[in-house]
Amino acid sequence: MKEAQNYLARINPDRMRDTLWRLVSIPSPTGREREAAAAFADLLSQAGADVQIDSTLPNSPSVIGRLRGDRPGPVLQLAGHLDHIDIPHETPKKESDRISGRGSADMKNGLAGIVEIIHILHESGCRFPGQILVTAYGLHEAPHGDSAGLNHLLRQGVKGQAALVFEGPCDGAAVMANGMAIWNLILCHKEPPCHELCTQRETFELMAAAASTIEALAVKNQQLKKQPKPYPLLPPESVFVGQMHCGDFYNRLSASCFMQGTRRWNPGKTFSTIQEDFRLLLKSLSLPPVISAECSWMLVGDSYALDGEEKIVQCLRQAFEDLHQKPLPLKGHSSVTDVCRLVNSGKIPAVLWGFGTDTGHADYEYVAYEQLVRSCRVALLTVLYYLHRS
Repeated sequence: MKEAQNYLARINPDRMRDTLWRLVSIPSPTGREREAAAAFADLLSQAGADVQIDSTLPNSPSVIGRLRGDRPGPVLQLAGHLDHIDIPHETPKKESDRISGRGSADMKNGLAGIVEIIHILHESGCRFPGQILVTAYGLHEAPHGDSAGLNHLLRQGVKGQAALVFEGPCDGAAVMANGMAIWNLILCHKEPPCHELCTQRETFELMAAAASTIEALAVKNQQLKKQPKPYPLLPPESVFVGQMHCGDFYNRLSASCFMQGTRRWNPGKTFSTIQEDFRLLLKSLSLPPVISAECSWMLVGDSYALDGEEKIVQCLRQAFEDLHQKPLPLKGHSSVTDVCRLVNSGKIPAVLWGFGTDTGHADYEYVAYEQLVRSCRVALLTVLYYLHRS
């Protein structure tokens, strides 16, 4: 569009830094996002949006912002989560080239980008068709988060006709992702714990059952890797063991063993199918009668695959190419993001665009100012293309 350069010239790096600094200065671990939600709502309101706070989840409220154009048109949703992982980090710092602090890269940088885009569209007189819908919510980060905030909004019909989620890659248009669930397995011996010298039971019975389970899971993982790849943009399916705890003292026989890990799967399969496959694997172990196996699950996010010809995807790719003079490739994404819920539950096309997430969840999390501006340019142009393209 002819006026694009005028809009891009309005990006204010100092304002973006100030927005990010305010958000990063407020801790918002999963389940405790209320103060951050209030701050984001205030920033969004100052930028020119009509804002409301949904406090259905009192400690994890959602922020809903709307900016209406001057004529009818599509509704584009700009989305992101307010929470960060509850892992200690050094005190936030504002430096000459970056801001560091927990949540800076995942994903308060993206939230700052949303606020900046609202500023620019409002300052420009809202001369666009349709409406911008902003949604920000907590309870995103597993295992403490279950996406209750976003799921509640979707059940209430708070969604756009398409969505841009402000996290993830900035070197490709992610149109598909693997699903992922956490499994928890407990092997239990019918006999209670006891001293190693005060029992007639087989001392390595529980350990042997745990070892055979680990071996079976390793074999399953290798089988998954060798399966044909119907989705070449995605890594193969996997089963992973992250931790195992068996025993609590050097000369006691434990009565239980706990294991936990992940199962990741390609699009085209359901979570229930994955659970049943895992159940059958455990059944095939033929564990001794004195040992039982109980498995529970937490679905972190389902798989999805989006048509690369969707309008929001094409607008993102066109914006990137126009700004960088090279194509933006389609790609798959390995991590679980809110796109899976927007696509599967919301039934709308959605795509990721990140503002520098490489250090998310790291011991030292930061965002470079240069990356903020570079990503904002692509995101702003994507928004303009989507709203103005019939």
